[in-house]
Amino acid sequence: MSSVLTAADKILTLEQSDSWVEAERTAGHRIGFTCGAFDLIHAGHAQYLGAAKELCDRLLVAINSDESIQRYKSPFRPINPWKERAFVVASMASPDRVTMLEEDRPLSLILRWKPDVYIKGGDYQSSSLRSSSAVETYGGKTVVIPAQFGCSTTAVLERIECLAAHAQPQTSFALPPTGLVLVDRDGTLVRDASFDPTEIELRPGVVEALRSLQSAGFRLCIVTNQQGIGLGYFGYREFIEGNRKMLKLLGKEDILISKIYFCPHSLAEPCLCRKPAPGLVLRALHEQNVTPHRCFVIGDSIADMEAANAAHCTGLYVGNRDAPYPSLKITEAAQEILNRSGTL
Repeated sequence: MSSVLTAADKILTLEQSDSWVEAERTAGHRIGFTCGAFDLIHAGHAQYLGAAKELCDRLLVAINSDESIQRYKSPFRPINPWKERAFVVASMASPDRVTMLEEDRPLSLILRWKPDVYIKGGDYQSSSLRSSSAVETYGGKTVVIPAQFGCSTTAVLERIECLAAHAQPQTSFALPPTGLVLVDRDGTLVRDASFDPTEIELRPGVVEALRSLQSAGFRLCIVTNQQGIGLGYFGYREFIEGNRKMLKLLGKEDILISKIYFCPHSLAEPCLCRKPAPGLVLRALHEQNVTPHRCFVIGDSIADMEAANAAHCTGLYVGNRDAPYPSLKITEAAQEILNRSGTL
């Protein structure tokens, strides 16, 4: 079994490259050669080198030395020193070997190794490349690979310079809410869809009630039992799809729900989150950083009211069934919360 070459193994001196080219040619392999600075690797480099490898059996890449780049590009370049640039290119799958180009032009290396294919990437015409005639003279071929991505190291540097000119935006901060309103879902916000959560229809008065609370600075969350998940009547996907529809309907009215807290367990599954247990309410209090006396729970079941009481929050009952609580419309519950907001 042949050993796998590391990136360091693929980086050769010019003399080592001589031996490698000779051995590969003796083995009948078609040699491809290309060169460049490869200063900041981008998608264009990856596309170009991948296409170059498809033109030959073995691909040798010569990377300009730091000094040559300083001569023909800028005294401030390269960004990365040769050893780092060579290591990055050698780490890619397409190049078989990597070496150094110390001169500004590759002609001497082309004549030294006489590759079967001399490859360049960009918007060149092969006839415009100064080394093409030399390649054709010894029987080789020049191929130009068109760029598929509109990127270059120069463009990357210009973008970095532009980004550096922008000050970092200050971190936004949320104003502390007046309070927290936790609203039950099925039977309170929407028509009871306990066993078909995708059938979403907002109940009368919901938009008016939530809009008034939100305008007064209350944060709105949902707390809901979803035993249909635990019983297998529907899955998380259907539940979330129903919520997506609900949030879209509310969003059209500019009403924002900060979080949906839900219990997926059936009655046969012991848990601390299923109302009337206070788990969902307590979690909301903790995550929303609101104290119980500033939290209100609106629901249509006794379980909603018991969960509120267990968490020391105020419950407002909007159900129609007989219960030891005054029954309110959701708009009346919202008004009651607003009446109390001045004492919070």
